[in-house]
Amino acid sequence: MVGLSGAVIPGPLLAFTVYDSTRKGRATGHLIIFGHIVWELIVILVIFLGFGWMIFQNRILIYGLGGPVLVLMGLGMVRSRVGKVELERSRIDSSLVGGVFYTAFNPTQPLWWATAGLALLLKGLEVMDLMGVVLVTAGHWVSDFAYYIFISLMVHRYRTVIVPHQLLLSRVLGVFLTVLGGYFVLDALTSTFS
Repeated sequence: MVGLSGAVIPGPLLAFTVYDSTRKGRATGHLIIFGHIVWELIVILVIFLGFGWMIFQNRILIYGLGGPVLVLMGLGMVRSRVGKVELERSRIDSSLVGGVFYTAFNPTQPLWWATAGLALLLKGLEVMDLMGVVLVTAGHWVSDFAYYIFISLMVHRYRTVIVPHQLLLSRVLGVFLTVLGGYFVLDALTSTFS
């Protein structure tokens, strides 16, 4: 349930999953989450190698870099033209690479692992040693798979309803990413000057 609570939070990965599934005309959520897991595995290893403090102490830098990237991605989607709905800035065609990219440039993701995620991993370690860490991580990833495969399948199943509105959908998702990126930039600026 904890893993699912993190998975259902709207963000760049959800926007990319909806977009990628409509663009390719098939469910791509499983590939996107494989990419997501690749990135999260790197973050978890960094934390367990003793560098988790670097993520937490560089919160402003993470927000300051990730926010503008999301704004650019969102603006690229908003500026899509009829018949050419794509992420113009990133040109990502691979669902797997998109899963890595949209996870890596989500400013909340490394912070979540350095705070809430780290707390869950440590609790797993306390209760069941290494097996507890494996179970916590597996539970989180199973939740990600379940939710994003569900979203991707629903988008694919109702494609005939969605595709005629693909340009509008792309622009709505683009506005969402732009606003989210702007929020992170604002957060970085207010943290810097307070």
